[in-house]
Amino acid sequence: MKTLPYYDKIAGMRFIENLYLGEMAGRKAGKLKRKIKKGSLTTGAYVLCLPDDPAEPVEFFQARLLRQDYYKRHEPLIIGLAADEDEAIELVSKIVKDCIVKTGSLRLRQYTESLT
Repeated sequence: MKTLPYYDKIAGMRFIENLYLGEMAGRKAGKLKRKIKKGSLTTGAYVLCLPDDPAEPVEFFQARLLRQDYYKRHEPLIIGLAADEDEAIELVSKIVKDCIVKTGSLRLRQYTESLT
């Protein structure tokens, strides 16, 4: 798994500077971003986001859900892209490990907000 350094705001979506990418998603990160921008994702790809509820550290869901009106009104902060659900779970695990290594604690929300 690697991170892709960029900050972008497309289609009402915000991406962190060092986006977490799953192994398969990393190979097609540009294509995934374009499809998110166009709203043309159908199945498969997952996004990892910071949820609106501060009590929840990280959430992931199928990228096609970003077409819903809710996400047009509430810009999600996307912190990762995964090719499938298993890869999304692996990314959450990586984020937890990175948080512990870099901060010495499990304050995931605080850590992920610091990545922006």
